[in-house]
Amino acid sequence: MSAPACPNCDIALRPVTAHSRSGYLIALDQCERCGGLWCDRWELFPIDASDVARLDPVDQPALRAPVATVPSELKCPRCVTAMHEFRDPVLPADAHIERCRACEGMWLNRGELRRFKGAHAATPRSQPVPVSAAALQELTQRYASATNWSTVKNLDAAASAPLAADDEPTDIKRDLAQSAGWSVVRALLQLLFGI
Repeated sequence: MSAPACPNCDIALRPVTAHSRSGYLIALDQCERCGGLWCDRWELFPIDASDVARLDPVDQPALRAPVATVPSELKCPRCVTAMHEFRDPVLPADAHIERCRACEGMWLNRGELRRFKGAHAATPRSQPVPVSAAALQELTQRYASATNWSTVKNLDAAASAPLAADDEPTDIKRDLAQSAGWSVVRALLQLLFGI
């Protein structure tokens, strides 16, 4: 499988990594020429803001160099389908992030990651998302039906039913020892082989 190509420059993207807010690594793809960044589905949002400076460098010579015209319709680096503008109410109106509707990946030109993370950092998290009265009415009608409540009652009855004597494990110590053994084996495999 060939490396994905930059939708602006049509050259192979190079793999780069970023840290997530939780500490795990995220594999991204970046264009060495234009600095654009490709995020597969669910990769953009958890990127830690501290990695933005490293991933979104300001290369003064590249910014002053003449730029070839960018195709009017950018193609997804993964599935080569047309991408569409991604709109987020938190982003400034002139932010340009492209999204593939097929694979749900996102393309950010140089500087857009910094703007995206800056806009999201400036947004207060405690504010409720406004919901229109029509949307609230639709949700109320959809989830107020009798079939939903009967399902909840059935689940409640099943969860609160007492266990029969034959449902209890016969040898809890054996099961715990077996689980602990597999946990040790898995930890060793992770340490030795990075699995």
